[in-house]
Amino acid sequence: MSEELRENLRRVIEAGYQLSADGFEYMSGLDAGSLRKVVDDAIHTANISRAEITILDQQFLESIQEKAQQKTTTEGIQASTMKPCVRPIAADYDAQISILDDHPYESSGDLDGFIEYFRSRFKKISGILRKRIDMRDVVTIGSTLKMPLKSKAKVIGIVTRKRPSSSRLFLDIEDDEDAITVLASDQETVRKGLSILVDQVICVDAVKYKQDLLIANDFIWPDIPMQPPRRSEEPVCAALLADVHVGSVHFREDLFTRFISWLRGGIGNSRHRKLASRVKYLVIAGDLVDGIGIYPNQLDELEIPSIREQYEEAARMLAEVPDHVEIIILPGNHDAVRNSLPQPPIGREYAENLHDDARTRFLVNPCRLQLNGVEVYISHGKALDEILSQVPGMDFQHPIRGMELLLRCRHVAPTYGSSTPIAPAREDRLVIESPPDIFQMGHIHVHGRKKYKGTTLISSGSWQEQTPFQKRVNLVPSVGIAPIVDLQTHRVEELDFKSEDLVLSL
Repeated sequence: MSEELRENLRRVIEAGYQLSADGFEYMSGLDAGSLRKVVDDAIHTANISRAEITILDQQFLESIQEKAQQKTTTEGIQASTMKPCVRPIAADYDAQISILDDHPYESSGDLDGFIEYFRSRFKKISGILRKRIDMRDVVTIGSTLKMPLKSKAKVIGIVTRKRPSSSRLFLDIEDDEDAITVLASDQETVRKGLSILVDQVICVDAVKYKQDLLIANDFIWPDIPMQPPRRSEEPVCAALLADVHVGSVHFREDLFTRFISWLRGGIGNSRHRKLASRVKYLVIAGDLVDGIGIYPNQLDELEIPSIREQYEEAARMLAEVPDHVEIIILPGNHDAVRNSLPQPPIGREYAENLHDDARTRFLVNPCRLQLNGVEVYISHGKALDEILSQVPGMDFQHPIRGMELLLRCRHVAPTYGSSTPIAPAREDRLVIESPPDIFQMGHIHVHGRKKYKGTTLISSGSWQEQTPFQKRVNLVPSVGIAPIVDLQTHRVEELDFKSEDLVLSL
């Protein structure tokens, strides 16, 4: 018995497996290089297999070697097709990434932390409201309480309670010092008021009816002003993806590989290849991997049941992204970080290979940054769960409507204590303090886009087929669609990697 065969036999036994007689004979006929590779792959496959494998026989080992040979052949074909034939346009320009509001997050778990958190929210958003021209006559709730009956007043408050009642709507609002109740009875005012979220900061244009009761004439959101978007001076684009879910049995690796092949100029017509050559940034807005223990019985839906191996597989795939493309990754609720917002960047502990790639930047969720002078606000979008399920007129098949509402609220997770956990802190870092040029979210797995007052809204789809949960709730995901935003013109190209010609047909 050769030393190589003895060493690999020992490795099989130490891994907890036995070798059949025909398996031993098969291993004996392999050369040293192939032998080690087959044993490595056999142990790995047996470890992650759903079936209980205890004996490695000839049939199993042959299948392992056959898969390895097929993968080598496929990678060789991909390498030849993915090699760009001309220098990409984006390679001629340096990356210009500026992280805005990049200061340390200070969490606090005591009562004062919760109080300071809401005071910070109220101060920030009331400040946004007070900058409006029509807010010059706004007064505090305390001043309103001292006014005579039938006085007109505009007050800013944070909604503490919302009570629809027949054809009327009651809101309890408060500021730093006082509280008051607001009644909406007019049909149009009630309709607008039903979109208001608990813990949202709002302005009420009202008439004082009783000492502690206002009759609302109108509700005024913080909203964003109409303004032209900032534009890049360089002809570069950004690919805005989310919800890749590497490690899931539902992950469409074939479509994601096609996307990377397109980035490298390997597929598409001449127009698509030119567009690919202009992509300077690849943004993944959360859920790069499927994670572990995110929902009951998740192991039954995992191809890779190890969080570190999921990130290793993601790193292997993203390593094929062209060298001139900068990769920006935010965490989502499936990633290896805490669930409460704001989420810290994905750490080296779980994604070492990705951290070793100098092109990759790990950012917080949510984050505000500039790409070539264009301001982009990115959030994974977990709060869309409660927005789309609680607000009249909203539904999960059109998450872009929920994004517009959040933009009008100037906050990415207004309701505290719902399904989206929020960490108590001295400062509310979830306020959208300046109007972005591009606003991106994922999480819902449904693609959508629209323009709103000069801002481009992008709801990124997923790279994961419909899951059993999505089937139960009748959600149809948008799979394999990549929105590409031109940072010069703000034109959005939507490429469908399920289609042979990459043309999207929704």
